[in-house]
Amino acid sequence: MKLGMGLMRMVKGAALAALIVVVAAGVGSGAPGGSQTVTVLAAASLDITVPPVAAIASTGPGACGTTSTTINVKSNKPYNLQIRSEPTAYANGKAKFGAVELTNALQYGLAGTGPWTNVTSTYANIFGASQPKTTGLGVSHEIFYQQCIEWADDPGSYTIVVEYLGTQP
Repeated sequence: MKLGMGLMRMVKGAALAALIVVVAAGVGSGAPGGSQTVTVLAAASLDITVPPVAAIASTGPGACGTTSTTINVKSNKPYNLQIRSEPTAYANGKAKFGAVELTNALQYGLAGTGPWTNVTSTYANIFGASQPKTTGLGVSHEIFYQQCIEWADDPGSYTIVVEYLGTQP
């Protein structure tokens, strides 16, 4: 019996030694690995910040009043900035006092002295050509408005909603 137990211990000991050798052999060696291509899709992004209001000071008949607003654009592709009057309520591009429209359409330009373009209810490119992509802070564009008042216009506080749209061609 003692001989059998000794033999049993010897077999167990040999098996344990073999296991240690196998494990130790795997610790220090390397096996061929692999490689993987990781694809990241950077989405197109365009962000436009428009101040909620702009106001032209009191303007008398026969004169034109002006003001400006600053539109901030952030884009990771070339972009266009477009402008229009809200088409349902201001289809003619004219400011209203109640249901009464001014004689002349609101105008916009890139300088306080013009040239001026009438705002219409159809989007128009402000710059005429695509602008380059921006940095993280974006680009601020100063847009000027001009409103000319005629003697035929009733006194009042006229308003118009102007909409901006950014597109990435």
